[in-house]
Amino acid sequence: HTMPTSKSDYIITASQSYISRSASILVAPNLHSKGKSVIQKNVTIHGEFGASIHIGRYVYINEDVEIAPSVIPASSDPLLTMGSSSSSGGGIGSKKQHMPLHPPTKNEKALPLIIGSHTKIGTNCSIQSIAIGSCVRIGSNCQIYPRSKIHDCCIIENDTVIPPDMVVPPFSRVRGNPARIVGSLPECCGGEFVEDCVHEYTGFVRGLGE
Repeated sequence: HTMPTSKSDYIITASQSYISRSASILVAPNLHSKGKSVIQKNVTIHGEFGASIHIGRYVYINEDVEIAPSVIPASSDPLLTMGSSSSSGGGIGSKKQHMPLHPPTKNEKALPLIIGSHTKIGTNCSIQSIAIGSCVRIGSNCQIYPRSKIHDCCIIENDTVIPPDMVVPPFSRVRGNPARIVGSLPECCGGEFVEDCVHEYTGFVRGLGE
């Protein structure tokens, strides 16, 4: 049970987004939000990588989430890309630690990260995707590795690990480590997710004490 929160625990932006005062938005000008979103406590958003991070409307980011752009070699030479790949072989660890993050070195660059509207991210997730669509539900304790992409209207179940470069097609249900697609969602789910996010935002704002 979380403690009741008051308006004073949040910074309220001009576009009516609520950002917890205990969230860390590093190099805030690189964060672009369309508004009416909620960023909860202990969220870290890595704008200091130099790439822009775009968040749509009615996005809900729960506590203890870390969001960072993918970092790739500055040169597009595929041989160089292979040589400096950050994965050191073997499977992806199932430990709940966040993946190591470092800003790009002089031979690297960060890619913009886009999160669509009406998307919800659960607690204790680590996200380094290049794009997460609209109407996406990401559960708790998920790790989304660099250069991956999640299309619109997907459910990523709790404890899922999405490996580097994975592309999740629209209307997918995904689980596991490494992630696999385990089912599909009905086309009407997008509308339900939109209503759910608007409802959650208005409930959150209404529930805040002064």
